Amino acid sequence: MDRGEINDYIIENLKDKLALFDISPGEIQKDFDLVKSGLLDSMAFIDLLADVEEKFQLEIDFEKAAEEDDFTSLGGMINIIMNLGNA
Repeated sequence: MDRGEINDYIIENLKDKLALFDISPGEIQKDFDLVKSGLLDSMAFIDLLADVEEKFQLEIDFEKAAEEDDFTSLGGMINIIMNLGNA
């Protein structure tokens, strides 16, 4: 598992939502906040995290992860997943 694989999985998972917002996958940068942008509501964000956990066979500690300022950004999610994968 590497950053590119995680990034691609998340973007692929968001493809339908991105289309609704007329956002191309190439426009999504690491600092793009999935929740603050309105792309995902809190429940959709949790669903995305559950999908990521299943895909990469990880368990995310939501309380600890939520302490990170950029947790809901693409880059923040990737960092948390990478840290769990390397633990």
